[in-house]
Amino acid sequence: MKNLLRLGLATLLLFPFTLRAQQRIGGVTVGQVAPEIAMKSPAGDTLKLSQLRGKVVLVDFWASWCRPCRMENPHVVQAWKKYKDGYFTKGNGFEVFSVSLDRVGGAAQWKQAIATDSLAWKWHVGAVDDGNNTAATTYQVAFIPTNAVIDAEGKVIATDVHGAALEQLLEGLVEKDPARIVEMEKARNAGKTMPGGKRTKPAKKAKATKGA
Repeated sequence: MKNLLRLGLATLLLFPFTLRAQQRIGGVTVGQVAPEIAMKSPAGDTLKLSQLRGKVVLVDFWASWCRPCRMENPHVVQAWKKYKDGYFTKGNGFEVFSVSLDRVGGAAQWKQAIATDSLAWKWHVGAVDDGNNTAATTYQVAFIPTNAVIDAEGKVIATDVHGAALEQLLEGLVEKDPARIVEMEKARNAGKTMPGGKRTKPAKKAKATKGA
């Protein structure tokens, strides 16, 4: 009996450490503004997370050598295709911002994995040139795949959601108000960024001056 009690006590003491060890992403929490990410694309261009303000964004951490990541990619592709043109209560459209943890010298493998897995969105960044993955460091990525979902204002609304759970999250954010959808559609067609949850007021017409 004493041995069982000791074992139980040891398990309780170790349990918090086990949870922390399994935490995949520790640098962001729900409700905070997601830190900026500015890194190189496969073509060498600097892409910034802030360029996607106004949309719901999945910040996805992965790598070409990561088998679980490659197994998760079809789910991400499916969600992107289904919701990329959607209207949400917290954003106008859905986009994926992929951060690769491929190592220095892994550019060819990274590019091949993007093509093979049909990751057709524009927003791919990595650190295959110098290994300085500032995003993985800032977001405290411990294991991949992992991710964070942010809203139109850049605030984190969920972390580490995968598979069916990702689609369930996005489906729950879909805008149901027809008037709101029309408003967002007009903003999109006009090329304007319209943060979710906020209504834009039309510009006031200038009054005609007498004698003109």
